[in-house]
Amino acid sequence: MSDFGGVMTFTYAGNQLKLRAKFDSEPTKAEYDVVVNQDLSISRMIKNSAYVAEASFEDLPANSAITWDSIFAGGPYNIVLSETETKRLHTWTGSFFIGKPRKDHHTGEVTGIKLVAPKYQMTQGSGGA
Repeated sequence: MSDFGGVMTFTYAGNQLKLRAKFDSEPTKAEYDVVVNQDLSISRMIKNSAYVAEASFEDLPANSAITWDSIFAGGPYNIVLSETETKRLHTWTGSFFIGKPRKDHHTGEVTGIKLVAPKYQMTQGSGGA
């Protein structure tokens, strides 16, 4: 049996952003598809891509010196997602934020945020799944 979920922390260049809801990632650097030939034989098509992750966050504090514009305009960043209970550590190196942030003023949730990176690593600490 494996464990998933629990408390997660997200940092970019040493700055923490508060995660909301879920965090999704694409842990491969290629997209695989099939091509069917006229004789019904198949071939595999491999499209290179960056490592991608998508998250929603709590909005930045009103008095913060950091803005969403400055986060998106900056980089490349080293980004770390730490899963406390499972002891997993995810690291994206040379990352940029992409997308267009969208803020829900009722809940303070900011969505539409992705990160892309040329390098990704997941390490497992002791005591986790």
